[in-house]
Amino acid sequence: MKLCARLWRRPGYGAWFAADTATAIGVAVRSLAVSLVGYAVSGSTVAAGWLGSASMIAQQVFGVFGGTYVDRHDRRTLIIVNAVMSMLCWGSVAGLLLTGGLRYSILLAIAVVSSAVNGFLGSATDAMLKSIIDMRDYPKARSLNEGRDATVNMAGSPVGGFLYGIRPWLPFLIIACMYAVAGVAATGIRESLRSDVAVRLEAGTAASDDSAASEAGSSGSFFKDFREGWSWSLHRTMLVMTMIVSALLNFGINGVQYGIQLHLVSAGMNGAYIGFVNTGIFCTMLVGAFIANRMSDRLSAGPVICAGFLFSCFAVVPLVCTSNYWVMLICNSLSALPFPIINAMMLGFVFAKTPDSMQGRITVTLTVPAQALSMFCSAAAGSLLPVCGFRRTILVFLIAMLLSAAIVVVYRPLRTIPRADAWDGAELR
Repeated sequence: MKLCARLWRRPGYGAWFAADTATAIGVAVRSLAVSLVGYAVSGSTVAAGWLGSASMIAQQVFGVFGGTYVDRHDRRTLIIVNAVMSMLCWGSVAGLLLTGGLRYSILLAIAVVSSAVNGFLGSATDAMLKSIIDMRDYPKARSLNEGRDATVNMAGSPVGGFLYGIRPWLPFLIIACMYAVAGVAATGIRESLRSDVAVRLEAGTAASDDSAASEAGSSGSFFKDFREGWSWSLHRTMLVMTMIVSALLNFGINGVQYGIQLHLVSAGMNGAYIGFVNTGIFCTMLVGAFIANRMSDRLSAGPVICAGFLFSCFAVVPLVCTSNYWVMLICNSLSALPFPIINAMMLGFVFAKTPDSMQGRITVTLTVPAQALSMFCSAAAGSLLPVCGFRRTILVFLIAMLLSAAIVVVYRPLRTIPRADAWDGAELR
């Protein structure tokens, strides 16, 4: 309670949290609604699957350069621009559905444009967090965000499916309104620490080691800063291994979710019932976030991360044997239980050890490789289902999850990340 009070007393944190929450609501309502309208206008799981993959590819390609851009410009302004562009894109979908003018090609183009803008500017939100709070508060702040996301997403998918059932344009109107709220809230964000510009002016640009990089930030050319961010990440083996295990786990778990979603969509199940599958995920994530909030600063991170990866794998195993709706609901939900504490500990450690002036670039150098395989999850699931069936499709994605867990267990630096109170003295190798 004291920590939460300390967070809310931080100048700008309330506005940051409001903007991030409104964006999360928009994303949650959108996730199922886009799949439903994509299948409705195309009549194909393959086309609906490629809608998701094309959007993810655009987001990741533009995200490669977005982190550098975010570190060189005012992050609050970029958050506002991202919100306005998203509002215009999804408001257009609502308008086209209302007038009967939406076609698959138009939906695909709008989804790709929105994702490209989000990929280029979206890292500004997370990048700004560290300039608002102290490093020692980072695990708790991430746990709070995980709980918020779980709560929002718990209701988002079934609400999106329910609203789509009333009128197909209605969820997209709500999405546009949420992005408008995010843009307005972002105008109140203020940094409580020294700005990156001030740090750069004080530190100069002549430093060559990591400590100097932390102070100097990015003051050279765009591509110099771009190379600096990727070089900083790729020269740390722990970061590279984090990228690899995250990529495999994300591919596996997202593939399972897309497989379930597209299987149920093609079977003609009611959108609200499909949404309840996602609700189950976020119910368990909410429980996981509560556990993470209570325990993330009390336990050694490494062993907990290992246990979390293994738990997610074992939870998915029954889906290889059955396509029963209730088994899908339970197993898929349980697989998400460890995610909040994994993110709070593994990603919390990485970002806590990242220089303030490089938060945007390191966010991108970590998340783009981590999502590299996931770009093709939707297309892979949509293409595998008619050929292999549901259970074999799930098996493909489970194998990727098992491989990620094996790497985490074997790789010692990840397995031995210490408790949060020892992070100041720990090295990001």
